Amino acid sequence: MPTAKYNIRFKKGIAALPTILLISGIIVEISVAGVLVAYFFGQSGFGIKLSAEALSAANAGVSDALIKIVRDKKFFHSGYNLTVGRGQSYVVVCRESCISGKHEIVSTGSVLTKRRKIQAIVNVNDTTGEVKIESIKEIPL
Repeated sequence: MPTAKYNIRFKKGIAALPTILLISGIIVEISVAGVLVAYFFGQSGFGIKLSAEALSAANAGVSDALIKIVRDKKFFHSGYNLTVGRGQSYVVVCRESCISGKHEIVSTGSVLTKRRKIQAIVNVNDTTGEVKIESIKEIPL
């Protein structure tokens, strides 16, 4: 008879092990899912901030090109880099070949993995030297 009691206790122990492993596995899965959700929410907020910084860098590139056009009415450039904070701006100034009689400024701002692009059309009066901004708009990459 003592062997029968031993067999019953042994079988109860075997049933407890898979139950404990199953419950602990579910707890680990929920923890990992929580950490991933928190990470992606944090990244999305960080990505929005980086995107705004890239837009600011692109705006700074347009402003820099405008200053150069005001100083030299015939200014054009096939592309130059401008460092703005922790971002970069790549600026291309096209004169009369892209749009007749006007300057076109295309500035691409980038911060880490985010990039934004702005296009400005500038009209320069050759006789008076007046520089007028006709349009500034963000263009898709």
